[in-house]
Amino acid sequence: MKTITRFMCLIFLATAVVSCTSDDETVENPQYNLDDLQGKWYRAYSNNPDSDGMEVTVTGDQGKVTNAAGSSFSLNSVKWKDIIATDIKKYQHSELGSDGNYYEGFMELGQDDTLRISVGHSGAGNMQKWVRTYTEPELNECTPYEPDNFTNSISGTWSEPNEEDVYPGLLPASTDPAGGYYIVTVESEESTTWIDIRIAGDAAAIINGSNGTSDNTTRKVAIAAHPGISYDVAVSPFFNGSNFPEDYTISWEYVGIMDCYEPNNDFDEAKFIPKNETIEAFANRGNEGYGIQEEHQDYYKVVLTEPSKIQVELLQSPSDHFISMRMFTYDESTGSSSGVLSDVTLISGNANSAESGSLYMRTSVYVLEPGTYYFRMQTFLSSTVRVNFDGGESLPDVWLTPYKFKVTTVQ
Repeated sequence: MKTITRFMCLIFLATAVVSCTSDDETVENPQYNLDDLQGKWYRAYSNNPDSDGMEVTVTGDQGKVTNAAGSSFSLNSVKWKDIIATDIKKYQHSELGSDGNYYEGFMELGQDDTLRISVGHSGAGNMQKWVRTYTEPELNECTPYEPDNFTNSISGTWSEPNEEDVYPGLLPASTDPAGGYYIVTVESEESTTWIDIRIAGDAAAIINGSNGTSDNTTRKVAIAAHPGISYDVAVSPFFNGSNFPEDYTISWEYVGIMDCYEPNNDFDEAKFIPKNETIEAFANRGNEGYGIQEEHQDYYKVVLTEPSKIQVELLQSPSDHFISMRMFTYDESTGSSSGVLSDVTLISGNANSAESGSLYMRTSVYVLEPGTYYFRMQTFLSSTVRVNFDGGESLPDVWLTPYKFKVTTVQ
């Protein structure tokens, strides 16, 4: 059989343009298909977490919701429709939004069998990641926040020698869950200054005194700030100058600390953490009142889904403190805890002698049954709550450097 190709040409003499078309259907173009999209997909990540975990099953050129999970989509609603292949593992489609409207969408299938979707509409859920096998994400009770950081100052005048000026609540209460620290500076014209910082109503000061020299008119100190507590400041001329009245200035800076697992100071406040991820927190502590120094203990918990050993590795520690790690079971109904026997593997330093900055691992001696297990991270040494810059001290590393650890399972 002979194939005949017919041409129709239109000749425009004035412009010398020839336009031709052909009805020959034997000319082939590159063809792409939807084979790789067929079957079940699970939404693993998006900028609308409420819909993560949803299951969509693709049949032909459309994908229906076959498990809505926590999303607002109806079962069997068409989430993806009119899917067309535009290139190798690249597709266009119409995406059903949570408002019930369809929007232009684009799909790209990666080599790792991960389907990434972008939707041509601003708002939650316009960036998505879908996978073939979905594992329910582990609980992570980290709540990030932006810590405060501010400065302020006031000026005053001593009218006579030995006068003490008291400023109740001058250093406002920290709203950061992990607190932070205050750096306070007093500058006078001639006298060496005495400073006293305490919690209102406390008999003992957190820090007081002068720098002990008669020729230094600046006094600079720092205190750890406990969340929710404000501090009184009192100043006086310690080594008196010869001219009164005398002006002075009190200035302060607050630096907040971000610890997204605070508060977690006991078993009842323990926060869930995921396994196989680096957890970062601070081991600083603040002064809560006269004779009451915050007992620094951070509690965490993980869920074991199958029998295995648990390993906790301390990856980073402040250089001036030893971080003590312990593993427990805990009965919430009775409030009783039991330690889990574990072996220690040294990484650096000497954890056996509680050497500051030591890094090490703890591994449960026995295979543990599925359940929830608790971890306590504690500063072994007494934490610094005050700093005397005039005495040559500097900010402690425990205020500046977080500790880091990771929990894994081993067979």
